Amino acid sequence: MKENRLFIFLISLILGLPGCSKKTIIDEYADRCSVRLDIDWSLCGIDVDGMTVLFYPVDGGEPSRFLTNTITGDKVQLKSGTYDVVVFNQAAEEYSYLTVEGQERYSSLCVVMKTTQSDWYTPAAEERLIYDPEPFATATLENFEITQEMIQTSAEEGKEFSLTCQPEKVIFTTHLSLQIKGLHNVREARGAIKGVADTYWIADGKTGNSVATQLVDFPEKTFHENSTTDGVLSGSFLTLGIPDAISKATDETHNLLTLSILLVDNKTVISKQYNITRRAIVNNGTKEIEIALGTKVDPDKEETHEDIPLELPDVEPAKNNGEGGFDASVDNWGEETDIEIPI
Repeated sequence: MKENRLFIFLISLILGLPGCSKKTIIDEYADRCSVRLDIDWSLCGIDVDGMTVLFYPVDGGEPSRFLTNTITGDKVQLKSGTYDVVVFNQAAEEYSYLTVEGQERYSSLCVVMKTTQSDWYTPAAEERLIYDPEPFATATLENFEITQEMIQTSAEEGKEFSLTCQPEKVIFTTHLSLQIKGLHNVREARGAIKGVADTYWIADGKTGNSVATQLVDFPEKTFHENSTTDGVLSGSFLTLGIPDAISKATDETHNLLTLSILLVDNKTVISKQYNITRRAIVNNGTKEIEIALGTKVDPDKEETHEDIPLELPDVEPAKNNGEGGFDASVDNWGEETDIEIPI
């Protein structure tokens, strides 16, 4: 009770000072404009349950960071100035396989894939391993201006101004498939793709020059109609794609795919490398990539066909799951083949 009376006394004393009033205290917060965040996530094709909005003053200074579980319609209060604005899904701290770095400046803001480890792939010196990142969508809006007139209108008339943008996905889904004779002999399959981009610069809207080796799984077996032995081995993964600045002509080591298949005897490992055909497909407005391994190549190009389909030997299934398993490393996977994966 004494504390409450003391608080009331202090407030009364402050309001009683010359030139000090309730209006003075309120006016301390009247130098901002109310801005509604009208964010349209329909183009990104992912399930968004929260967002981050960063406001970078163009003339320098600390950025303002706004986090919300509401993906559109929330309001922020901004001082006068010109801002570069960045929107992306989730909070940066919620990602497990990527980090959002360089948040202190608009120009340094980037997405970086986290390094992972593998119990079956032995990386070379300086080779980074990465796994599927989470879906990431972003939008930028440069030179968003808040004027004194907007602040005055917001204060006097209660008017809200709108910031509108449409984030787009920058990490795409890639589908990989392989026709196989003897699909029933497959126990597990996985692969590694060298030269995948591991950095995306948000302000520039493009991938960086650094690369990593992405580990991928092939968990899906689809048997052909009326067949219990033959079908399609496939899998999907998320990726930034290839670095914008690297091409086949400048780097012979990028996008090398090695596929390793463990058969049901739990000891035989089939390792293959492929040239691939490719085609971009549109799915609900979102770009995705579909790659068919070991299928016919572009007839306009002088390339030889790979095994069509891959034929696996018949083996006896291991009893009680057997022993062995994947233990192949880079050293014994044989000669590498240069392939391209477009994003």
